[in-house]
Amino acid sequence: MADMSDKDKASQAQQHQLVIYPEEYELIGSKNSYFSAKVRACLQYKRLPYVEVTANIESILRIRQLTGSHIYPVLICPDGVILRDGCDIVAALEKRHPARPVIPADPLLYLVSLITELIADCFILEGAMTTRWCHDRNAEWAKRLFSQVSSERVKDAQLRQRGIDNGVRIGTSIRRRFAALAGTDYDPQLHINATRDILSRLDAHLTKTPFLLGDRPSLADLGMLNAMYGHLYRDPGELSNYMHWECISLSLWTEHMLAAAGESDRGDLYLTPSIEHVLDGFGQWYGERALSQVKQANQDLSNKPAGEIIGIGSAVPPYTAWRCQRIQDFYLQLGKEHLAEAERLLELSGLLEVCRFQAGWRAEKQEQELVIVANR
Repeated sequence: MADMSDKDKASQAQQHQLVIYPEEYELIGSKNSYFSAKVRACLQYKRLPYVEVTANIESILRIRQLTGSHIYPVLICPDGVILRDGCDIVAALEKRHPARPVIPADPLLYLVSLITELIADCFILEGAMTTRWCHDRNAEWAKRLFSQVSSERVKDAQLRQRGIDNGVRIGTSIRRRFAALAGTDYDPQLHINATRDILSRLDAHLTKTPFLLGDRPSLADLGMLNAMYGHLYRDPGELSNYMHWECISLSLWTEHMLAAAGESDRGDLYLTPSIEHVLDGFGQWYGERALSQVKQANQDLSNKPAGEIIGIGSAVPPYTAWRCQRIQDFYLQLGKEHLAEAERLLELSGLLEVCRFQAGWRAEKQEQELVIVANR
């Protein structure tokens, strides 16, 4: 029997209502996006074929149609599944492609990865945003950047102008929100100092070990890359200058993670005294803030009905509280053999009281939306 032609195969597929998907993943993200770096590095390290579509006005309109939201990154899988929220995307990629794993098998190493991911996504973010938006010169640069990214590679002149205008509008809105914080208890210099200290601790640690948890990349590295690349390493300003001039090991690590496909998956994962010094910095700068946000979310959400959707995004305090809830869930299911050490690491990181706090609400992901599922 003669082989079927490509045309015959396509016809047969259509008759059987089969969908033929491309072999590549499609990442809709941006180099200047705080949250795109983690997903990009995961695709890189797992050596998965992907194309990256810049988050311009065209792709933003597209993901709004696909997800009902303009928030990116969004990952479109070869089988048509659409993933959003970086922590979920990494978990899904790990399940789909277990080779070259990023999630540590050891419970304590996984706990440290979750802690690092939380701190990077929800708290170091504050220093990065402060640097970008609290000073006039930086904010004007960021508005130009937003306009350029929003209109980049858009061929239609009318839509391109819409992208330019949209970038200015978004940048102006963010700048106004930060300007409105003047005279409140928001202290920009506090966030700068906190971030600078964490950068120093990370740099000292990475002079002793190639990656955050040992000899190869893990979830801890993916999570921290969010904080290090999209804003701090790229944006002009005080913290970027400090990182480039004073934190050479950290800068080299950032560049290695940006090209993670070239990194080996050989070697061990382990904890060192220097990573504990980093965790101690997390606790000193962010422990009280984490507990405060968890308590505030408890006040705001305890009376909400089951089924109510919570916004996704680290700028939304209830989302931060849910990220803390994930660590609490992991802590509560640990076996006795790991409990004492886990509590020591959590206390060092300032999150032990967060994990012991009994909230009056619970949320879970349902079809990629964060939804309240129970109230006490």
